[in-house]
Amino acid sequence: MRFQHWRPRFQTGALACVLLCAAAACGGDETDTDTAADTVSDSAPDSAPDSASDTAPDSASDTAPDSASDTAPDSASDTDAGPPPVLAPVAGEPNFAVAQSGWYRGDLHYHTNYSEDAKKQGGDDLDVCLEIADAFRHPDYTSRHPELAGNGLDFIAITDHRTDAALSDPDFTHDHLIILPGEEYGGTGHAGIWGLDHHITQDPIAGETPAQRHLDAIAEAHAQGALFSPNHPTQDNSWVWDTPDIDAIEVWNGPWTGFYQSATVAQIEERIASTGAENPYIRAAVTGPADGANASAVRFWQAHLTAGVHVPIVGGSDRHMLLSAALPATYVQKPEAEAFAALDGPALGVEGILQGIREGSTFVSRSPVGPQMVLEAEDGDGKRYRMGAELPGPGSYRVHIRVSRAEGGRARLIAGPLRAAVDGRVTPEPAVVFDEPVTAPLVEGSFEWQVPAEGGWLHGVVLEQLAVGPLPPEGQAILEQFSQPAEGNPLVVMGGALLPLADSSLVLDPSACDPDEWTPWMLQCMTVDVTPLPTFYVPDGIERLLNIYFEDGAVTEYSMGAITSAFLARP
Repeated sequence: MRFQHWRPRFQTGALACVLLCAAAACGGDETDTDTAADTVSDSAPDSAPDSASDTAPDSASDTAPDSASDTAPDSASDTDAGPPPVLAPVAGEPNFAVAQSGWYRGDLHYHTNYSEDAKKQGGDDLDVCLEIADAFRHPDYTSRHPELAGNGLDFIAITDHRTDAALSDPDFTHDHLIILPGEEYGGTGHAGIWGLDHHITQDPIAGETPAQRHLDAIAEAHAQGALFSPNHPTQDNSWVWDTPDIDAIEVWNGPWTGFYQSATVAQIEERIASTGAENPYIRAAVTGPADGANASAVRFWQAHLTAGVHVPIVGGSDRHMLLSAALPATYVQKPEAEAFAALDGPALGVEGILQGIREGSTFVSRSPVGPQMVLEAEDGDGKRYRMGAELPGPGSYRVHIRVSRAEGGRARLIAGPLRAAVDGRVTPEPAVVFDEPVTAPLVEGSFEWQVPAEGGWLHGVVLEQLAVGPLPPEGQAILEQFSQPAEGNPLVVMGGALLPLADSSLVLDPSACDPDEWTPWMLQCMTVDVTPLPTFYVPDGIERLLNIYFEDGAVTEYSMGAITSAFLARP
């Protein structure tokens, strides 16, 4: 999804025209424009929340339609008169997943002007993009959001379309950000490649079929020591090829935005016919509830787990222009491999981030300041396994749960059995096996998971309050717009909803940005980008509304907060 395919306004009316035209242009050459799928996320908002009390509604019930009460879990208040909470409040720093404790946060899908579409749309050169990626540490931000200090990124992957040009740019360096050399592979289907030495073509070579080219591209990436991960696999340019050697799956591309739907069954049928390819997972992914393209991507990943293809999840902003990095943010745990034991901070390096992804302990949060969730499994002998690990086999495991920065929300565990393909198709059977309120800034608890004889998988999800204070008219307008699936081009819908929140006077003169004029319900200008077409932080109240959580096709009183990689146990 690429919301950043629209341009800001020179005047309110002119900007609206430009943005709508840019959104319409996204439906052009799929090889050149990343499709609508890449577009909404490419401009996914910057997570620059003001304090929660300044930005969101009093209670979720004040902010979501009546149907939310029918589709979402009971609120935390239902437990007040009952037994002690399963997830108990604990003392400690809510921002616990930091580099000092072995967790590195960043963005694995990020474009510069070496991407032709970003350049045409008013994107930024590499040096500016790196400043934008580091903007959560900028004094202008931390001085006005002191409660959000300590949430800067640790790594950024440069993933320009079908080119490695950024790698030879003299600005491809930073004093504390780990920069992953990469590219976004493909034309009719996209994938992130991280850690490459040189470009890997998506064009068939010497008589290869397109399907064989994808398999060979994965092998070529591995030969370079790189990783390969399909991007936005269920959107318009869906990933229909069977590629069992992938290293991860992007399940969260840009804002969660349940209103932005995945490809339809009819579109998938057409795509299968045009490509001559069909993997066992894609049909089940798009035939589930209409909960949005990212929810479909989660089902795509769950189908892989069901078939025993155990890969971690990642997320990325898919930023091309306008809004900041890491919306959402991917967290990678420091690898257990001995070679990295003495390496910390920037010294962990590219290889450390790649090895962390290989080992599978990752989670994705809606932004660098969003919820955090870490799981650990313990077997009957007391041996513990990190999140994303492959467990020894069926049996009973105690799953230890730690959740933060989601007070008023809910923590869920989703589990499913392993299953063989039927008629060449795999259908996941996910079930919510744990669903408890989060009653404090930092909570901990546990759950006894009985893995069935046929094997199974389990991962976590955090839902957070859609709002934590009364919604002003601007917020109410966004809520109403995003509370139902978009009709027509979702980029136009999203652009129309956010247009009134940008200061048009800054478009041609971003140097006029004055952080003292920031308000909680306007996009907040970023002083590190002084080129025409500025970059904006997105305050927390707005960002929550961009991540509305749909369930069974209806909006709930929650926004999507975080999702973890999965444990898997084989029979």
